[in-house]
This record gives sequence, C-alpha cells and structure tokens, in this order.
Amino acid sequence: MDEAIAQRRLYRLGAARYRDRMMLAWARAGRDAASPSWRELATLPERWTPPMFPLKAADFIARGIAEGPALGHVLTLAEDAWLALQFPLDSAALKTIADDTVAKFTRDHRL
Repeated sequence: MDEAIAQRRLYRLGAARYRDRMMLAWARAGRDAASPSWRELATLPERWTPPMFPLKAADFIARGIAEGPALGHVLTLAEDAWLALQFPLDSAALKTIADDTVAKFTRDHRL
C-alpha cells in the first residue's frame, strides 16, 4: 500500500481503527514484516492529520440539488472525488469537484 492509499484509509477509519488494522496486517505480514514500509504505515497517524472534508450541503443546494437522499448521494460522490485527488483544499479544485459531481449526478439520474 502506498502513502496515498494509507492516507485515504486513515481518513475513512480514523486514527485508532487505522492503527489497529495496520498493526494486525503487520503482524500477519510474515517475512515481509521486516520491511521499513510497515513502520511508515503504522506511524502515519502521528505524522499526518487528515483534513476535514471542506464541501458542505449548502455548496450543492446552491447548485440545484434538493435536500434529501439525492443530496447525501452527491456529498458522498464529491467526497470520493476529493479523496481521489488527495485532499485538495484550494477553492478552484473544490469548485471543480462540486461542479463535476453535480453534472455527473444530474446526467446519471437524468435530472
């Protein structure tokens, strides 16, 4: 697992669950347990704090998504896109994520 995947897992799981899963995987690694990458993965929560997802429901309501299940779905799609782009926080990237997510959602759901 590379650091970008580890960061996404840390974001999704939280520090305690991430650390528990890494330690379990490391214990099961057998001969590969001596690899320095395990220590790097296991100590990621001490070296990096995941940012908070910066887009909010209001960002999508302003783009025409109604409150309700559709809004939740759009937020999930946007968060997935944000994670795939490795947590950008600049306003241009966030605007692109929001706009692209709404366009994809409306196209896929024929809204």
